[in-house]
Amino acid sequence: MKFKYEVEKKDHRDFSSGRVLINAPQTPAFPVRIASEIMSRCLSYINSNDCISIYDPCCGGAHLLTVIGFLYREKIERVYGTEIDIKAVGYAKRNLNLLTSNGLFQRKKNILQNYNKFGKVSHLEALQSVKRLISTTLDSNHIKDIQCLDWDITSSKPPVFRNINIVITDLPYGNMAIWKGTKNMNPIEQMLKNVYYTLDLNNAVVSIICDKNQKVEHEWFEQVKRLKHGKRQFTFLRPVKY
Repeated sequence: MKFKYEVEKKDHRDFSSGRVLINAPQTPAFPVRIASEIMSRCLSYINSNDCISIYDPCCGGAHLLTVIGFLYREKIERVYGTEIDIKAVGYAKRNLNLLTSNGLFQRKKNILQNYNKFGKVSHLEALQSVKRLISTTLDSNHIKDIQCLDWDITSSKPPVFRNINIVITDLPYGNMAIWKGTKNMNPIEQMLKNVYYTLDLNNAVVSIICDKNQKVEHEWFEQVKRLKHGKRQFTFLRPVKY
């Protein structure tokens, strides 16, 4: 993949998992530069990119979703996530809460307490990061609704969210995470079927991130673009109106 929007490498250490954002065990963090590139491409594929709703159906600890929320908060109005692992949902809610002023200031307070108590360099670096996040986001918070639910996106029922404009998700693969509840069905097809019901069919795009061995397709979607980068592939889909 050739970077079209994130051409220059930037310092994204403020979004490192475990610094300000909470590190969720057994859930992968996601490269920030790639996340931003994918989001920018998604925005280019929809008709209207203001006051959008974004959804990650396999959000894990919501590192990817939270990073996008910070970087594109001026365009995002609603942020939604679902995850089958109830423990991961707890971490996801804590991370997504950082997209609120109260959550970010509380995180700053906790980091400051740790620094005063232990005096570690890592705590000082985290404190500097959270201050930067506060200074850059305080006057640009347009997010009105944030939700994260314990939900199996491969189940027979779609989640309750509606009029979603952008879906971005990093599918479970490798040893870090596994699909569950998919004994008699293709999990990707079932996920896409459920996702379809959540979309604003007049203004939506779906971006699926997975390893190169996984096939991402469904008759209710048309492929807009497919890219590869390292071990990952990125498939961009647009819903077909029936």
